[in-house]
Amino acid sequence: MADLTWKYQNFTSAEGPAEAVSFLNKAPRQGPGEVSATPRNDGSVGLFFLDPGSLGTSTEPTWKYQNFTPAQGPAEAVSFLNKAPREGPGEVSATPRNNGSVGLFFLDPGSLGTSTEPTWKYQNLTPAQGPAAAVTFLNVEANEIGSGLISAIARGDGSVGLFYLEPGGLSRGITPDYAYLNFTPAEGPAAAVAFLNEMGANRAGYASAYARDDGSVSLFYLNI
Repeated sequence: MADLTWKYQNFTSAEGPAEAVSFLNKAPRQGPGEVSATPRNDGSVGLFFLDPGSLGTSTEPTWKYQNFTPAQGPAEAVSFLNKAPREGPGEVSATPRNNGSVGLFFLDPGSLGTSTEPTWKYQNLTPAQGPAAAVTFLNVEANEIGSGLISAIARGDGSVGLFYLEPGGLSRGITPDYAYLNFTPAEGPAAAVAFLNEMGANRAGYASAYARDDGSVSLFYLNI
């Protein structure tokens, strides 16, 4: 198998999620844990992806996109993910925005099918809690959450929106642990991609990245 490399692609507001979905569904197609997408308020999309994708020339499962309004919010997104055929590890990349809306890229059909466990859940951390509390939650309170089991963003105001599968099926106290890094607008996606490829996190499900409007990037990753 060819070496996997993290890459980054930006889609303009005119291209939007539809073009991002089309890109993901072209061979060599990305599989579970190989996509971390940010659909922004202005319609543009920042897309981190592992290349080449593990799905190759297959046509199923298929990447799709769903938007949830502020009135629907993360609760409706969680409900959607927990309906059959349910998405499994690495099959979800969700962006809970500041206004309460959620942009959701997902693989369909999901690998969990009609099962009822593990279950998708959502946690919001305030600006006062921030990424540090999110990392503590993942490593201490929910230490069983492993690769591909989260989709997390750290917003510009310091708050964190976290979708995760529970239980994660791993033993407590195992390594690697989750860690967090912020890249400034001057560093941007290029520095985030370089970091992931240099530190050995070029594996499916090891990164959840959020490319903000101002060019900065929030990155939750499994520290090898």
